[in-house]
Amino acid sequence: MSERDYNTVRNLHISQLSDPKYLHLLREFAGHMAPPCVAEALMKWLNRL
Repeated sequence: MSERDYNTVRNLHISQLSDPKYLHLLREFAGHMAPPCVAEALMKWLNRL
């Protein structure tokens, strides 16, 4: 994940989280960068979409 992508994910508003154009970045963030508790919650939420 590039620094630009990381900053994009970190600055998303809650209303943007389900926007399809950010889903791949959110999955990558959850898989590689997020703390374990955040990654687990984010992956559970993403899998329900």
